[in-house]
Amino acid sequence: MKNSLLEHIAEARVSYELHRAGFLVAKPKPDLTGTDLLVFSEMQDGVKFCRIQCKGRSLVSSPKSNIKIPRRYVSNGSIAILYLQISQNENRMYCFFPSDICQWHLTSKNRYQLSLSRSNVREKLDFYNFDETKVDLIRLLIRNAETSGEFHTLVYGKAEVKLAPPRVSGSGVVNYDT
Repeated sequence: MKNSLLEHIAEARVSYELHRAGFLVAKPKPDLTGTDLLVFSEMQDGVKFCRIQCKGRSLVSSPKSNIKIPRRYVSNGSIAILYLQISQNENRMYCFFPSDICQWHLTSKNRYQLSLSRSNVREKLDFYNFDETKVDLIRLLIRNAETSGEFHTLVYGKAEVKLAPPRVSGSGVVNYDT
C-alpha cells in the first residue's frame, strides 16, 4: 500500500479511536511542526490540548520499516501514534509520548528514528499498545498542559465624548516661598 494512502488511513483510524475515547479531535490546516491532529479533552476558556503526529506503516510487503520524527517537532505536548499493518489480517496502534520518542536513535539529520521489523515488532512495541492506559495518559498530559493565559472577556463599543472648553474664573496670585 502506498505511504500516502496509509498515512490517510492512519490519521482517520487515530482520529476515530481518540473520538471514541471521548476526546474532541481537530485537523489543523496546514499541519505545522508535524501536527496532524489537535486533541482536546474539553472546550472551555483556557482550553488545553495536545498535538498528535500520525504515522502509518506497513510490514506486509517489506519485512522492515521505520518512523522518523524531526527533533524540533518533539515537545512536552506532542504524541506520536503509529498505525501499523503487521500482516494482511493484523493492524495495531501504538502510542509514543515525548519521553519515549527521545529514547529512539537520533540520526545525523537530527531526527528521532524508530526501526521496525516484522520479526520482533510485537515484542518490541508491546509496551506502547494504544489501549485504555494510553488514553488515560493522554488525558493526564492534556490536564497538566500549561496555558500561557486564560481567555478574557472582550469589551468593545463606541463612545462619543464632547467636553466644554475649560473656563478660568477669579484672579489670584500664588506665592511660593523657597
